[in-house]
Amino acid sequence: MSFTTKRQLPDSEWWSVLGRRAIPSRVMGGHAERMLREYPPISFVSKDDDGPLSLMQVAAMIEAAAQEHEQQRELAAIERREADLAEFEAAFDQPNAGDVVEHGRWSGMTLGEATAWCWNLFQYEPHGFVHPGSQVRAEALATIRSGGLPEVFGYPERVRELTEKGMTARRYRQLREELGSPLFDPAESRRG
Repeated sequence: MSFTTKRQLPDSEWWSVLGRRAIPSRVMGGHAERMLREYPPISFVSKDDDGPLSLMQVAAMIEAAAQEHEQQRELAAIERREADLAEFEAAFDQPNAGDVVEHGRWSGMTLGEATAWCWNLFQYEPHGFVHPGSQVRAEALATIRSGGLPEVFGYPERVRELTEKGMTARRYRQLREELGSPLFDPAESRRG
């Protein structure tokens, strides 16, 4: 097993091997960075007591964990895209999809088209991340899933603007996909 010593890496770079930047000088007035430069690790100890690990071994483990996390994130994005598309397509398959909405801000549109537009806008033009908008968003999504049409975030007006330009819900989604527009990821909004 190899060990990384002070002589193998410049004093100021050992933490960069772990993917970390130097500690900003505002933290302890630069004392922490000076300390790291003066005391580079010789090895790391495994939590499983498998013996010491070198800096390069730890760096490789960090990289492997980052790659695994990225793969899981990509799989989750594919699953989310498939679920979002299924919700969109289900709007056209509901038994009353051809019924014209007679009241409210969606009036004049078929229920299927209006519902599909709702999914498009919630997925590609999301609003409502901070309370009370987050509560409005959650309630509106529950309304869509129960077969209703929420009239929130100016979405009915946005749809009228787009349809006046000749856009349909399907064409809008197709264009967004061709442009590579990301679908809204609720997990990302929680991270800030």
